[in-house]
Amino acid sequence: RAALARHSSFAPVQLTALLAILSEMRLMHTDLFNAAGAFLSARARELRPVDMIRVLRSFSKCGVQHPVLCKCVGDEVVSRSRDKSLGISFKAEELIEICWAMCVLQQYHEACFRLMFKSLEKVPTITSDSLLLLYELHMALDSEHKEAYDRYKPEQFLVDALEDHYKDNRKDERRCSEKIRGDVAGVLKSLVEGSVHVNHRTSLSLLVDVVALRKRSSSDGFIHVDLDSTVTTVRSLDQDDPAQAALVVEGAVSLRRRLLAKTGLRLVTVRESEWRELDDSKDKRRYLRQLLSSLGDVLQ
Repeated sequence: RAALARHSSFAPVQLTALLAILSEMRLMHTDLFNAAGAFLSARARELRPVDMIRVLRSFSKCGVQHPVLCKCVGDEVVSRSRDKSLGISFKAEELIEICWAMCVLQQYHEACFRLMFKSLEKVPTITSDSLLLLYELHMALDSEHKEAYDRYKPEQFLVDALEDHYKDNRKDERRCSEKIRGDVAGVLKSLVEGSVHVNHRTSLSLLVDVVALRKRSSSDGFIHVDLDSTVTTVRSLDQDDPAQAALVVEGAVSLRRRLLAKTGLRLVTVRESEWRELDDSKDKRRYLRQLLSSLGDVLQ
């Protein structure tokens, strides 16, 4: 609250550093982020490339939507890249992270996306992590802005290569306790007819924690379960009582779940903290059955 009251007295560099620290600690305060977003939008010209990345990384990790900030940052990135007299250039990896963060925040800035793809034509290689982000932002653009994206998306053989790299390098995101994940899978197996697997790769090549398949050879199941844990959530500081602090799903996780939902896959989430409180298998079956009831007739 002290930072919120004094946020306009911070220099943009200091404010972006504060947001970065909070997000790395998996903490967020909605009013502070919104006020900082408005302040930084008005002073986007003062942000260094590293500050732009930091602020969008913070907002995307905490899942705080701010369309004006995304537009101002995108406009500034494009403007600086076009004005050669400034001597400012963005690396391909930096542009990928900026564009990926915009996809997480559900903001479409075509000029920035086009600039990012154009920059990739000029570099022979980019880092493995950047290729992972590039595949996810491609999936987001193809799913949520298909008509516009069709005009400039990469050729299919490049997309196929991206997907192959994603499969090879995104093996297990360690999103939850292995023991809890196995326990949930065991309870699900007792409730459904089918083959149950953990850390399953869907037809989109995105991973889910637990899946129930009609056939073992299927890519997509009739039930998909994701677990929320301390590594998939951010704690909100909006409440006065710390004990009542709400948990917000991390932006990268929300993006993946959003993409899975858009393809029609039926997904429920289990909170690891709630699962740990269940005493026996009967309680766990009841808990999971109640969650699955939201998916319709999957248990029939």
